[in-house]
Amino acid sequence: MKSNLKYEKIKQDFYQQIQNRELLPNEKLASEAEYAEHYNVSTITIRKALSDLASEGYIRRIKGKGSFVESPSKFSGSSRLIALVIASEYYQDASVLRIIKGAHKMLADHNYALIIEWNEDGTAEELAIIQKMIAQKVAGFLIYPFDPVPSRSNYQYIEQHRLPYVLIDRYDPDHKTYFAGCDNYNGAILATKELIRLKHTKIRFASFHFFLSSEQERYDGYCNAMRQAGLSAPAEGLLTDIDYDTLAKDILARKITAIVCCNDKLALKAISRLTERGIRIPQDLSVFGFDDWTGAMQYPTGLSTLRQDFEEEGGNASILLINAIQGRLLSNDAKILSGAKLVVRGSVCENPYAGS
Repeated sequence: MKSNLKYEKIKQDFYQQIQNRELLPNEKLASEAEYAEHYNVSTITIRKALSDLASEGYIRRIKGKGSFVESPSKFSGSSRLIALVIASEYYQDASVLRIIKGAHKMLADHNYALIIEWNEDGTAEELAIIQKMIAQKVAGFLIYPFDPVPSRSNYQYIEQHRLPYVLIDRYDPDHKTYFAGCDNYNGAILATKELIRLKHTKIRFASFHFFLSSEQERYDGYCNAMRQAGLSAPAEGLLTDIDYDTLAKDILARKITAIVCCNDKLALKAISRLTERGIRIPQDLSVFGFDDWTGAMQYPTGLSTLRQDFEEEGGNASILLINAIQGRLLSNDAKILSGAKLVVRGSVCENPYAGS
């Protein structure tokens, strides 16, 4: 058992070195004896790891010459099928339909077909879907996850099968991957600067799932815009698990005059909860969302927001994947970001208490 654990660890180490380009295409590897000494294992364990790497196409072994890193110019998937795996949390989200539309159009233009799979039950089902799609010989994966961090081992499984994948909308900062999403950072800067232009200085940022990279980037953008304007972005500037009674009291006490929300759904929830407590929008509180979600039209005077082009993101993810399949990408963590457009509607106004 102990030997197997060592063997798997050594294999994974080689995978990571090749993925991170610490071992370059056509580079000659050290001898089995040198690796055995380095890892403090037998040459048999090293030979087994290298044999598996060769059978999976990561290295080539030439008798009498040694082992060499294989060129990444051709991934193992040779079909024209692409799998799009979507977390079920977004099953009824209209923005996902736009991502699917953008992905489908781009893939069809390049003669690829799209298979859509919904992940209903977290990482275990995601892995089962990945295994099923690999068995169907897909050429690569597009993945719209809920939280990519717990799925890291699933993505490593795809990597070990020498298939490319692109994450959409959010990513794991500690695991290099191809990614297509929105320029969250600069989008939040736009919203915060607009509120500052409207003479708001007591601005807060409201988060829903702060463990997500997308929300962290939006918060960082808010903080940057506040600092650039010479305003403080204190720790209490980040609102999580909002107590709406306390928030309403702070608004009535003029401690807060504006909020940038991490997304439109939270913005609408905040407006609803605060209106129930007598807060007037935008007279007492200006509110910005993010996404330009279709449901945001429920707010009568319109929700100010940052518009994401979800269709463009789906297309960007697809073109990134196609380039990866065809070996055109030198980096293993290339990213394409779509811009966020400022949309000002009735949920924000000039601060009526400025200077008071």
